[in-house]
Amino acid sequence: MPSSSDHPQRRASSLGEFARKVGVVVLIGAMAYAVWRLADLVLLLFASTLFAIGLRAGAKFLGRRLHCGLPFALGLLLVGLLLATGAALWFFGTVAAAQLGELARQIPVGAGLLLSKIQSTPFGRFALEQARTAGVAGATGWAASLVSTLAQDIVVGVGYAVLTFFTSIYLAAQPDLYRQMCLRVLPMGWRPRMAALFARTVDVLRHWMAGQFVVMVVIGVLSGLGLWALGIEAAFALGLVGGLLTFIPYVGAILAAVPATLVALTQGPTQAGMVLVMYMGVHFIEGNFITPLVQAKATALPPVLALLGTVGFSVLFGPSAVLLAAPLTLFVIVAIDVLWVEQGLEQQA
Repeated sequence: MPSSSDHPQRRASSLGEFARKVGVVVLIGAMAYAVWRLADLVLLLFASTLFAIGLRAGAKFLGRRLHCGLPFALGLLLVGLLLATGAALWFFGTVAAAQLGELARQIPVGAGLLLSKIQSTPFGRFALEQARTAGVAGATGWAASLVSTLAQDIVVGVGYAVLTFFTSIYLAAQPDLYRQMCLRVLPMGWRPRMAALFARTVDVLRHWMAGQFVVMVVIGVLSGLGLWALGIEAAFALGLVGGLLTFIPYVGAILAAVPATLVALTQGPTQAGMVLVMYMGVHFIEGNFITPLVQAKATALPPVLALLGTVGFSVLFGPSAVLLAAPLTLFVIVAIDVLWVEQGLEQQA
């Protein structure tokens, strides 16, 4: 028969367990709040990790081909990337600058033609009049503020890009050091699961980056060739923009079609319609043939999750998170699978 002294001990044990659970909840809440407040730092660290995974994979591939050590292969890869970037800027700089300048001249003209088309309808005139009435008072101040904000964002973006590049080099050179630093701050019971999460994340993101690079190159080439065949001006620059924007799932395809359509509109509505049809055809081929071939099931994002991830991360971390929405969504999927699904299956076994 249990003694009366057992009741206070059980009560103290229950209170201790309750306090521990409350502490865990508070800690998780505090960490979530810190991540939200330090959104720029979190995105920079994730971007650095993503680029470091790519550098590490490229260095391993180069090391196997040249039969050299990984540090030497990584240094050789970095030198090669810098030389290739410089050569590309030198070789394509004149053509790209000229076409981008033409692009900057043609897009406002196309936008003006689009507005004139809208004004030719009664509903369009009413909508534009309402918008003009609502925004005419502060239009000049708003435009000046927009230009100033854009300039600041460009300067900050360049600074973040440089910091991301150098951080990724350190991460790629010594990944085990930083992985162990992360694991050491965790309780012993959590370390095997988090180590599995790190390994699975690296594997998934490495395969996703390789596949995404192939998709971007193919979309850029097909878009550029299609625009060139249609006789659209600045086809090279538009194809380059289209390929780069493919990094953003689904939304990037729409963003890429907008400047191309506006440029084509300066050459006539028929050309604009043909450009839209061409982009739809290119992305139909990409979505049904190219992406399934280069992306494995483990790295392919369902359309709904890709769209929700793009919107959700942009709301949480700002517009810059759109660029990393796809790999961030993949990371969340892997984390749920490793930390929740697999752990539950192991407990049931």
